[in-house]
Amino acid sequence: MKLLEKFESTMQKIFNPVAQKVGGNKVLQAIAQGCLATVPITIGIALVSVLVNLNVGGWGDFLESSGLYAAGQEAISVTMSLLAVYLLITISYSYSKIRGYNNLIATVLSVAVFLIQVPSTLTIAEDQTITALTSDYLGSNGIFVAILISIITTAVYCTLMDKGVKLKLPKAVPPMVADSISSCIPAILIITAAVLIKLGFNHTPFGNLFALITTIIQTPFMEFGTSPLAFIIFTVFCNLLWFCGIHPAAITSVYTPVIIGAIIANTEAFTSGSPLPYAAIIIVYLTCSIGGNGCTLGFCGSLLFAKSEKLKALRKVVIIPNIFNINEPIIFGVPLMLNPYYFIPMLLTPVVNGLVSWGLFSLFQMNLNPTFVLGFPWVTPGIIVDFFVGGIIFALIWILCVFLDFVIYLPFTMMDDKAQIQKEQESIDKATA
Repeated sequence: MKLLEKFESTMQKIFNPVAQKVGGNKVLQAIAQGCLATVPITIGIALVSVLVNLNVGGWGDFLESSGLYAAGQEAISVTMSLLAVYLLITISYSYSKIRGYNNLIATVLSVAVFLIQVPSTLTIAEDQTITALTSDYLGSNGIFVAILISIITTAVYCTLMDKGVKLKLPKAVPPMVADSISSCIPAILIITAAVLIKLGFNHTPFGNLFALITTIIQTPFMEFGTSPLAFIIFTVFCNLLWFCGIHPAAITSVYTPVIIGAIIANTEAFTSGSPLPYAAIIIVYLTCSIGGNGCTLGFCGSLLFAKSEKLKALRKVVIIPNIFNINEPIIFGVPLMLNPYYFIPMLLTPVVNGLVSWGLFSLFQMNLNPTFVLGFPWVTPGIIVDFFVGGIIFALIWILCVFLDFVIYLPFTMMDDKAQIQKEQESIDKATA
């Protein structure tokens, strides 16, 4: 216990100054507030996501025949799959409020700039196109761009207004009318710039801003193979992106064919009675992201020891969804994203899990059934999948990895918890002063 306290004390000396500096940054404040504002969406759809993606017994048939599956997927497509849009609105509004412009003008302009950048001319036949918005860039693939646009657009709008680049109106004009009309000049400048940026990207090999981001992220991993070590490094990079607010879905799609190919090759070998050629990477694949990117199920365990009102309230709504591999409420609600307290555990946990599971697999030489990896829905709790893939030994390895994640997260969660308690006490002191 003394060792843990000493480690925590040392980390506090390192991270507290960083956290205070980060906490005072208006941009990061806006991002944190905006992310927190999306928690009702991610929590609200969590139960639906779990129920419509489970396929146990006749439940899947019932969902299909009753129409519940289609309705649930449509609900997911306009909530979780449009998360970039929600973040765009909440972050822009939060930042404009911090900058002293407590109105919706900057938010509306941010939405307009974002949608201008979204490719909307779709080819449906050789000589026929339509204008439409698809969800391709409105969900996980658009989160980073949404954050970028919301901050830049709002900053430009507020700066132009501060510099007096606006229509001057008599004081007799009602504030609601004045806010809209006086913003016309900044709006013209911002939207014109957005159109020119889109035009510029149309004349590049990327075609649009989203493709640029995706290409830059995907390129370093095009040559990655089925090595367990390569996958561990890949997962660490995914977590780094997640920490920075970039949803790792942008690059997991690149690696997915590699994983699927390994699983299929293992399945073919399994059915023919031959040794599995890629057994080790399956073990690593199933333990490097327990609860989701960042190994957040271990973090959920550390929340049980929190004493601040904020973290105690959050643990009531984030733990159960995370058991079913839904961790957006944690990433954006706590938040773990851009929170210096959680930088180290988010990058360290997949390394520990991957090396431990890989090493124990090599030691025990477990018999795996890779067919179950493809057979389970993504919301299935990890321990169930691991049990069916590798039996009781693999289930125990999974439990060990969760415990190690908990141990890694605990001191950092306690540091964050103490910081939250201090903030809460300061708020009480101000209220009673």
